[in-house]
Amino acid sequence: MNLPNEFFTVNSLVTLAGATAVVVVVTATLHYLSDGKIKPKWPAFILSELISFVGALVLTAPPKNIGLAVRILIALFNGCLIFATAVGLNTITTKPASGAPTGKKKPWARW
Repeated sequence: MNLPNEFFTVNSLVTLAGATAVVVVVTATLHYLSDGKIKPKWPAFILSELISFVGALVLTAPPKNIGLAVRILIALFNGCLIFATAVGLNTITTKPASGAPTGKKKPWARW
């Protein structure tokens, strides 16, 4: 795995990987600086949507055959994709809570 050799740029911000990295970095920073008082769930979702809408409505040239309502809907879906990707990446890179289940499943029927 190669580490990035540059900071975030406008071009990297409008990619899925760049937007996801921004969400993970910003929410982890907020969580750390607040000593865990700010839970990253809602800030991550809001930031994901904000990045998506800025990218779709401000930074990119609109296609001529797509209306504003469709662009807004696509931006909403892309924000959800950025959020889901950031949450998945964060889940993989953090330790489970101390009370996490051990993987044993309860029987579906008790006799």
